[in-house]
Amino acid sequence: MKRVIDTIETLGLVETPDGQRELCAAAAANYDEESGRLVVQLEAFMRNTDLVTKEKHFIADWLPKAETLYESVGPEDARDVAREIFHRWVRKLRAAAPSLHCPTF
Repeated sequence: MKRVIDTIETLGLVETPDGQRELCAAAAANYDEESGRLVVQLEAFMRNTDLVTKEKHFIADWLPKAETLYESVGPEDARDVAREIFHRWVRKLRAAAPSLHCPTF
């Protein structure tokens, strides 16, 4: 399997009973050249904004469950298809999230 993309995008901050957390969308995509199949693993999680503590992922009831998608594509299209799948995942998370605040970087 050949790695196509491995990405995490911070979508913004959400308020939780335990304080503000970053909402993140993640994707890892691999291309199996023998079968001509793209495998994209999608995940959604929240994490603390405190840089001093070890990163820990949190899940909320409103977050979509992790998904694994399979697409039959040629090697020349694998990256573009993986990115499109990730962008759809980001849109799905934004729609599911309570109001997002701009990240403070």
